[in-house]
Amino acid sequence: MQSPYWRLHLKPWLMDYSQHHRASWQDLWHVMVQESMRRWRHGPRPLAYDWQDIARVALHADLPDPATPERSRVLPLVYPDVWDFLVWSQHQRAQLYIVTNGFIRNQHPYLRALGWDKIMAAEIGSDSGYTKPDPRIFDLIPELDLHIGDRVAHDVLGAKRAAVVAVHVNRRDTKEDKMGWDPLSPAQCAADLTIMTLHELPQLVRNAMPDTMIRKVGSL
Repeated sequence: MQSPYWRLHLKPWLMDYSQHHRASWQDLWHVMVQESMRRWRHGPRPLAYDWQDIARVALHADLPDPATPERSRVLPLVYPDVWDFLVWSQHQRAQLYIVTNGFIRNQHPYLRALGWDKIMAAEIGSDSGYTKPDPRIFDLIPELDLHIGDRVAHDVLGAKRAAVVAVHVNRRDTKEDKMGWDPLSPAQCAADLTIMTLHELPQLVRNAMPDTMIRKVGSL
């Protein structure tokens, strides 16, 4: 999905909050991002994605948890190919897992709005104590077969570190999104499989992994 927490909750909150303070919402967001980056650099990294706590520390403001929105508000943010992917995964009888750096309290309302909470085996976020690319967040799903994500530095690198097949969805087809450096290794980190849409995944998996039964799939 195209960041429903940001589009439907955090950005509107910033815009409303800015109207009562002498700062633009962009400036307020910059302050929050700086605090998030400080936490990412110095730790603990999971707190770099706790936007409620970041708002309290950086803006001295109370950012509420998101409520479950109307389904019609979330649907436009879903990439069309996701629906066929969900059908394919059901035919494969594969268990689906959400693996995100966001806190689940900020992600679950949008899954619930779509009814996806009923088809996910589990939702794992930074509130687990780990963030991608830390491989331990993937270790929370025993025998994970593959992970699908759109960020090399988080999804691909983390999956590779956890010895999980990494599928990179490169929707923008940019060079920067195709390779990433592993700071723990002198080598570049490349995905096992790269696709531009999820429509390509079933055939690619059949060709590249013909003897593998896909049972557990992680996605951002």
